Amino acid sequence: MYEGIHTDFDVMKEFLIAGCELDGKYDIPKLHPINIIPKATIDFAESFSRKIKNHRDLVVNFYITDAQFTRLWNDISKYLEHLSYFQATISPDFSIALGENGMPFPLNLYNKYRNHAISAYLQSQGIKVIPSVSIGDKASYDWIFDGLPRHSTLSVCTNGRVRSKAARLEFCEGFYEMCRRLEPLRVVIVGRVPEELESPVEIINLKSRNQQINERFKEKEKENKHGLQV
Repeated sequence: MYEGIHTDFDVMKEFLIAGCELDGKYDIPKLHPINIIPKATIDFAESFSRKIKNHRDLVVNFYITDAQFTRLWNDISKYLEHLSYFQATISPDFSIALGENGMPFPLNLYNKYRNHAISAYLQSQGIKVIPSVSIGDKASYDWIFDGLPRHSTLSVCTNGRVRSKAARLEFCEGFYEMCRRLEPLRVVIVGRVPEELESPVEIINLKSRNQQINERFKEKEKENKHGLQV
């Protein structure tokens, strides 16, 4: 179990991983498994809307731009009460960009660490956390699954992963590897499910922010057309 503060004023935020078990060659904070069946999701930015009345029917996700939830990393204590209102929280999803045109490895590893450190701290504060898995390429398999629990509900997002067949096939391959290594109880897929995916585990498909916005737009179009016809 990790204990220790190594910088003045804890500028490295080691308090987030106090008491954590560290996993893999890069000491990624290990998350606890959870058995939960989410009904619907809302992203962190929209979770502050006053229009929300059914908090316990929603899980908060971070499948949005990093800039919209960096404040959680900067001052996590400020948001503990807010997140406790919801059914659960999916792990933060600071960007991991792999491949030839991706980010340098230290940046990817740093974001992987931050995703887990925040999640571990939320769990220690009694907030239910569904671990999020970044589906990477084969070269990332030796670290991308570190710190993730076996036999748990897990979550993945397909934003930007279904536009081309090559991207979908790479996602599917990583998805199967995740299932092989972690043996999840079920997987929450936020966004479109790739048509090529033949999942060996139960899938719960929830709509992403973009899908929800598109649906609202289409509904308004229908209403406008109906109004013109009348």
